[in-house]
Amino acid sequence: MHGYSAANATGTHTRAQPSQYVAMTASSAAPSPVAYLGDPSDSPWTESLKTSPRTDVPTFNLHTTSISTVYQSDADEDQTSPNGYLPRVAQGGPTALGSFDQEFDMSAAPNCESQGATLETRLVRVERGIKANEELNKLVQEFCSIGADYAARMQALADRIPGTFTGESSTAAAAMSSFRSYVLKLAANQNEFVEAVAHECVIPQTTAQRLSTVKREAQSAREEHDSAEAERAVIAAEVEDMYLQSKAAMTMCSQAFHEPPSMKTRLHAGLIPLFLKFMQKSAELGCHRSDGASAALEAENARLSGALRELDAVRLADMRDCMSKFVVYETARLRNLQYDMSQLVEVLNGVDHELDWTAFEKEGYRELTDATSSAGRVARRYASYLKTAIPEVFRSYAVSQLALSAPKERVLRRIERKLSKYVDAVWSGSEGDVVMSDFVGEMQSSLVRQVFCNLIATSALRCNKLPSMSALKLLARFVGTLLSFAQRQSDVWCGFAVLKLSDFVHAVDDSDPQQLQRCPLRLQIYSHEYWSRIPFWEECLTIAIAQDFAALFEDLRPDSALLPVTPELRGFRQWMTGFGINYLEAQALIGRVCGRLGLPEDYTHCLLSDARRGSR
Repeated sequence: MHGYSAANATGTHTRAQPSQYVAMTASSAAPSPVAYLGDPSDSPWTESLKTSPRTDVPTFNLHTTSISTVYQSDADEDQTSPNGYLPRVAQGGPTALGSFDQEFDMSAAPNCESQGATLETRLVRVERGIKANEELNKLVQEFCSIGADYAARMQALADRIPGTFTGESSTAAAAMSSFRSYVLKLAANQNEFVEAVAHECVIPQTTAQRLSTVKREAQSAREEHDSAEAERAVIAAEVEDMYLQSKAAMTMCSQAFHEPPSMKTRLHAGLIPLFLKFMQKSAELGCHRSDGASAALEAENARLSGALRELDAVRLADMRDCMSKFVVYETARLRNLQYDMSQLVEVLNGVDHELDWTAFEKEGYRELTDATSSAGRVARRYASYLKTAIPEVFRSYAVSQLALSAPKERVLRRIERKLSKYVDAVWSGSEGDVVMSDFVGEMQSSLVRQVFCNLIATSALRCNKLPSMSALKLLARFVGTLLSFAQRQSDVWCGFAVLKLSDFVHAVDDSDPQQLQRCPLRLQIYSHEYWSRIPFWEECLTIAIAQDFAALFEDLRPDSALLPVTPELRGFRQWMTGFGINYLEAQALIGRVCGRLGLPEDYTHCLLSDARRGSR
């Protein structure tokens, strides 16, 4: 067979000629030098073999271009093969190393960097978009804060404008009143606009969590691909090492044409296992799973890129919807502003100096000297009487004008619609339709609790007897939830509203048909720790006294005495004993609160007398 040439080093098999097969068959009976490869001293890679004194090395005739006894001693022609051909390196042709480097790029991994970079770029884009939406939400909140401050300042300005303009002409007074009305409407419209924008023009932040999921999936795909590439790099290093060993053996074989035939045979035979191992590692490198991992990474990157595209589309749609709602609300505000401005313009067009001055000449100064209405005279007389009869009240309390902003009617209606199902469940006895977790979520606002108590009171006025004990227990569960939130938030008004209903709302216990018993709501909520708080009873008594004063003021007469008139205040001591407060503690609490408020002794004595009568 032919000797190993540079073409064999690349794994290319050269077909043997027929004459070569004949030569190999004729010499097949000769002993093979391969049998001596197991002896370390006979290794073809040891330099001592060239000068070995052994003469019993068997040789045989191989038809090879690298063996010729004729040219073994021709040192001058060692660069030319016996058949007249130059080695591949001397001919300037492609070497074994060059051929291998061209055919195998062991360090080159499948090119997925472009896809990865594209995916990373899209991740950054979506992440920046989400942050932009968050910043937009903050800007909207700041916008609403500025708008609310503007509305409050407009309201304060309107409060400073007098309602009547004494001594001014009628048309000028109408213009000033119209201006005040315009400022009030401006403040109201601004409040409604700010409330709508704050609740409706908020971009939902639902894409951030989905983006985190995409990031984790991308990281997992990249790690799996990198693991496969690391394994491929290890195998590639082994292939490169085997290649260098095979190349060294190939070079030694090609340069051994002047060696004895037995030595050259050993060298050629030693090349075989190296080259076989090299080819095996090359095949293992060629079918490594990194190719599949690269394809999987590309497919996963394509899928995640589509998911990021969808996320960005959702984000932009949310932002567009938010801004669209803002435009709608702003347009409505401007239309309301234009309508209010048109009304003001109409009034201003009615201002006529000639008409006003003519009317003034006819009527003189009568409008400047006329007394106020009879209602005003009565109010001043009552105020003068109160200051003379009970001046300590005016010394203890400073009358202040509070600009209280009541909730919008539509807000109250919306809350009532949400809570009506719970009230209906109590009075209809269908407690199975109630989800307590939803009710608990609704009761965290004091306004919602107050609306719920009002709905219970309204239904109780129509019918204060519940259909069954189970309905009463359901109501007690509702009230218990209210009291828990009220205790946590120091909401005394909720407890005060429950006190009014505690003995009024009841059910009939028919567990014993022979003896029906009236069971009030108070017995179902008696054990709640809310009633054991002394600060609650003190503040609740203060509220009851204030409401008693309001009722006394509505029916005030010159001969009226400052004494308790409301049933809630007169029965306050009975409420306390009904919830476990003993007589002495109740009496001390009433005296302490009345003394702190600076109430007259007659008023305090009347409360304590009612307390003693209630205890009996």
